[in-house]
Amino acid sequence: MSATIDLLDRYIKASALPSDNAVAKSLGIGRAAVSKWRNGLGHPDADSVAAMCAATGQAIAHWLPLIEAERARNPEARKVWLRLAQMAAAVTLVVGLSPAHAGAAPSAHKPGTLYIM
Repeated sequence: MSATIDLLDRYIKASALPSDNAVAKSLGIGRAAVSKWRNGLGHPDADSVAAMCAATGQAIAHWLPLIEAERARNPEARKVWLRLAQMAAAVTLVVGLSPAHAGAAPSAHKPGTLYIM
């Protein structure tokens, strides 16, 4: 399954939308665009990816590079986007494991403090 279709399906589920036509209306785009995404003939733009990520609670840093890799016109560009996706996953993992995000006591994190690992 492509990243585009995966995110699209997550968006439909999270938003309880009945159809791809409803998806198009909710994103303010034409239904032909969503049909192209579904058939692998097109990919959402960054604004649509951001809207779907916001609705699903997903990180745009994860999805945007994957979708851009699908859109890439040559293997070299695809590799660059996939590397960015891997880096985003690594950063997400590190942030998720940090004491401030791992359920540590609230006093363990001081607001306004920048932690560098």
